[in-house]
Amino acid sequence: MKQAILGITLTLLLFGCGQAQVTHNSQLAGNIESLMNAFHERGLFNGTLLVSQNNKVVYRNAFGHADFSAGIKLTPESSFYLASVSKQFTTMAIMILKEKGKLSYEDKLSDYFPDFPDYAKTVTIRHLMTHTSGIPDHFRLNAYKAGLNNDDVYNLLIQQKALDFTPGSRFSYSNGGYVLLSMIVAKVSNQPFHEFMKNDIFLPLQMENTLVYHRAAPAIADRAVGYNAFGFLDDYEILTTGAGGMYSNIDDLFQWEQALKDHRLIPKNVLLEAYEPYVLSSGDTSYYGFGWGINAEKNYVDHSGGFSGYRAYLRRYLKSGDAIILLTNKGDAFAMGEINSGLEELLME
Repeated sequence: MKQAILGITLTLLLFGCGQAQVTHNSQLAGNIESLMNAFHERGLFNGTLLVSQNNKVVYRNAFGHADFSAGIKLTPESSFYLASVSKQFTTMAIMILKEKGKLSYEDKLSDYFPDFPDYAKTVTIRHLMTHTSGIPDHFRLNAYKAGLNNDDVYNLLIQQKALDFTPGSRFSYSNGGYVLLSMIVAKVSNQPFHEFMKNDIFLPLQMENTLVYHRAAPAIADRAVGYNAFGFLDDYEILTTGAGGMYSNIDDLFQWEQALKDHRLIPKNVLLEAYEPYVLSSGDTSYYGFGWGINAEKNYVDHSGGFSGYRAYLRRYLKSGDAIILLTNKGDAFAMGEINSGLEELLME
């Protein structure tokens, strides 16, 4: 890998002021540039990338098009749909409300939604955050349609006669559970989910290019249009929140990553619980915390997202202060695993 990377011509790009500032580690930046050019030229990356080392941005760039039909190029400021990378923001909302004494992780689903069958008395907020609730993923129930919203998901879920399994006994990824979490945030805070997120997270962290999409949302500046791997339009067209629903760019996500490091929203001990594996009732361990996948061996937390033509990825190395942020808009024409492996190797040199 190293020989292949170093064998490609190095090109170091400099970026303007007003955004995440790039430090001068020219060798690392040049090697990342070469790696990403190689993937882009092979049709395996169309998007934006930010890499930080020791909490400093060492690389920030864009490759390809925001709108293929109109010939508009991506820039590092381009905004993308985050898909499931949104889940870490949803759990942050829950943690903020918990710290304010507004809810408990052990609250039952039935406390908020009495319309559910009796099994809701066994499902906790903690189960929902860790995907151990037994609430089905609504997409597995064929819920998808243009304009799908939270009420559609809720009305489908309350019709389910039983859980998929006893809460706490298994890990099973559930977008439906995260839609319910966003609805709990709205109930507890007495405001729409998108307003809570704006007022309690985005504005305090100066994430000016981040929002939860909703019907009245303004046009998103510098929005990347979604396409599939073959170049056909595959844009975002639903209105659910919690499991997804957010747009952002690499600069705002770096703001977010640094805010987590500095514990600007919640105390350190509260945030660390989000990175703890969940011990199932069988005694087995699930390496998924509160909206984060956990790699205990390499000491990082991460999450990927994919929906319509968008793919997103964020990784935080908890000790070194390194981070990788990738946003794309060309579907599965994205060598995510290979790119992350290459970037990790370069960061560790």
